[in-house]
Amino acid sequence: MSGERFVDRTEPPLLSVTDLAVHFPVGGASGSVVRAVDGVSFDLWKGETLGLVGESGCGKSTTGRAVLRLLEPTSGQVRFDGEDLGSLDRTRLRAFRRRAQIVFQDPVGSLNPRLSAGAMLEEALLVHGLGGARRRDRAVELLELVGLGAQHLDRYPHEFSGGQRQRLGIARSLSVEPELLVLDEPVSALDVSVQAQVVNLLVDLQDRLGLTYLFIAHDLAVVEHVSDRVAVMYLGRIVEDAAADTLYRSARHPYTRALLSAVPRPAPRSNRNARIVLSGDVPSPVNPPGGCPFHPRCPNRLKDAACTDVPPSREGVGQGHVVACHHPQSGPVSGG
Repeated sequence: MSGERFVDRTEPPLLSVTDLAVHFPVGGASGSVVRAVDGVSFDLWKGETLGLVGESGCGKSTTGRAVLRLLEPTSGQVRFDGEDLGSLDRTRLRAFRRRAQIVFQDPVGSLNPRLSAGAMLEEALLVHGLGGARRRDRAVELLELVGLGAQHLDRYPHEFSGGQRQRLGIARSLSVEPELLVLDEPVSALDVSVQAQVVNLLVDLQDRLGLTYLFIAHDLAVVEHVSDRVAVMYLGRIVEDAAADTLYRSARHPYTRALLSAVPRPAPRSNRNARIVLSGDVPSPVNPPGGCPFHPRCPNRLKDAACTDVPPSREGVGQGHVVACHHPQSGPVSGG
């Protein structure tokens, strides 16, 4: 999607995340912590979609929740429209949550089974003092906005299909007219054909409503379709951040290149690069390796001291392409 939507980066970013860390204590007297997020920084401009990708357990969902203060960060700063979210009291935090909402991965678990679709949407409006006497009409408008309709008002979540439940979850998040949506694996629980429908809906809603998305996923094919920029996470850190077309064409970090090598492509087999298979398992976030977090699995690690030091973020190919690697690679990347 990169290049199809104008994003004005001469203005300050809508969301700015700096050195965000979220650590969870491990039970017992050891004092150990799970470093779920360990120094994440990125900016997100109004009207843009940033895809946040990585293997399960890399910290991407925790990052999304910490951005909205659904989880309290251990350290770091999150600024929304120039305001430090860490300084907000309850009243100001409530006002912020009108402007930033989340769509969860599991549409079943995120919907109240005791409320009909209409009641659920009206409740969201009531909580924020919106809609007034028109709440029922507004509920119909929201359902129609996501491809449902008035005939669905009195249905309960168990009476919807999986795709319809996710549409209902999206409608609920849009009820307060937010500017930012954190989309936490919004299509991973759906069938492939339904995934495409929901992704196309999200793209259409962004264009119609001027929304800004933080799109969290592990499916790089889906992320490529919706994102202007992509940030790749590994073991709690962002290892590469670039415009989507740049990253998919010429990723520089060996972890990103390994992920992309597994993405199916319609090119003839003779034109594909070989699949890059990483050795070993992802290290434990309780005891991460020193220096570069990826170096124990890196297929291109060199026998020098550099990889045991934390790599600085550096400009890669072109403006705004950041790579945290001592020995970034070059050349095209093809799917397996």
